[in-house]
Amino acid sequence: MTRTVRLSVGLLAVLWAQKSFEGSITYTTKVEGAMAAQMGEMIKSQMPDKMIVYYRGNKVRSEVGDAVVLTDGDAGFIYLLNPALKTYRKAPLTPPQESDQAPTPKVVKTKDKAKVAGYAVERYDAEVSTPQGEIKMQVWAAPALKVSEIAQRGNNLARGVKVDGIPLRIVMDVPGIDIKIVFLATQVQTTPPEEVLFKIPTDYVEEKEAND
Repeated sequence: MTRTVRLSVGLLAVLWAQKSFEGSITYTTKVEGAMAAQMGEMIKSQMPDKMIVYYRGNKVRSEVGDAVVLTDGDAGFIYLLNPALKTYRKAPLTPPQESDQAPTPKVVKTKDKAKVAGYAVERYDAEVSTPQGEIKMQVWAAPALKVSEIAQRGNNLARGVKVDGIPLRIVMDVPGIDIKIVFLATQVQTTPPEEVLFKIPTDYVEEKEAND
């Protein structure tokens, strides 16, 4: 192998390693902990059993129960779709320093490693301040699955916790009670999603504020 060929192969390898993930990730949710038997059903009734997050460039589509959230980093907007009513609302996608009023989450990368959905993941321990109290989290992220900073923000499961790669497993302590909510990736599709998934259907009507 000539030096030129070796350099070309090396450059291709670097470019491939830097390529952003385009595909979809399916998560399931589960309630654990000593209080799960007593309050687990109540909590489960307020969250879906399954969530799907689609990534394509700077665009993210999150299907959470009956709701759909579109994050369009290129247009600079977030859209909340209501399929039942065929309506949507939009809000500007502001920079983190302007939109995040809460304190920055405390994040510590541990040495723990595992595999989730066939991908190597690394564990981060985090604390997130909320009006209800401190939320302690374990975030297992796959460094091989990288997306843009805007797309990373489009996945709200990690609540603003910055990690290397897409989170594939999240364990979240509910403040004040012994309950853990677990989000676990069960399927990772590496086929780029269709562009139509990131567009608002033509028959949807925008909801306007009363003073608009």
